[in-house]
Amino acid sequence: MTNHAVVIVGGGPTGLMLAGELALAGVDVAIVERRASQDLVGSRAGGLHARTIEVLDQRGIADRFLSQGQVAQVAGFAWIRLHISDFPTRHNYGLALWQNHIERILAGWVDELAVPIYRGREVTGFAQDDAGVGVELSDGQSLRAEYLVGCDGGRSLVRKAAGIEFAGWDATTSNLIAEVEIADEPEWGLHHDVHGIHSLSRSEEGGTVRVLVTEQQLGRVGEPTLADLSEALIAVYGTDYGIHSPPGSPDSPIWRDRRQLIARGGSCWPATPRTCTTRWADRASTSVFRMR
Repeated sequence: MTNHAVVIVGGGPTGLMLAGELALAGVDVAIVERRASQDLVGSRAGGLHARTIEVLDQRGIADRFLSQGQVAQVAGFAWIRLHISDFPTRHNYGLALWQNHIERILAGWVDELAVPIYRGREVTGFAQDDAGVGVELSDGQSLRAEYLVGCDGGRSLVRKAAGIEFAGWDATTSNLIAEVEIADEPEWGLHHDVHGIHSLSRSEEGGTVRVLVTEQQLGRVGEPTLADLSEALIAVYGTDYGIHSPPGSPDSPIWRDRRQLIARGGSCWPATPRTCTTRWADRASTSVFRMR
């Protein structure tokens, strides 16, 4: 059995940032991550806001992100653009940078801090006592920690096993997010109507198109399909632009994400004496998401 002061379950942005913070404070911390590498299916989040860049600057790593992205005025509310260039901060702008790059940079920083990452393994269970937490991994290995932190998403095993509620409200908006190939030139950029926000943009590689479309009906269940995406696009644009899956893609290219909480970022709170979790919007396990 390997011992650590803190074991973090989940090596996404939240888990990586927490690991870096703890390592800087001299805490013996380790991460358990089910992915074999830091690679992502899809691009996920698309940038950083000013306050996040400020925090990264406090850790001396903001330039690593700035050198890889594009600064821009991205703040806004209710489709009203807010220009923050006169704010009293060194970083009065946002940064366009996809999550796959954000994670890669964070992982490099955490590696420099000598934080061990148990990759290609999942937590299958844990048991806590007065002295700490015993953690069982999918490869049969066991870890022992004073604290276990769940940064493993809306379907967090840590949260569920600890009996921590994931309360929210009924969904008011349902979106589909996808990365697909198309046959026809689309109407690029953002589009807004009575149903919500829609957008079509080129991927970095140029071979696929990133799609965000707000569905006109709530209540659909199950994993979304390419047909669902086609229907939603036709309802908004009058055409689906001949969408089809990227050749050789092992997963469905569309995500369904159910938005039931206002805040999507991770926030850690004490759950039991030695476990806590981060709150994320519920996310489907395939690469098509419906956001509610």
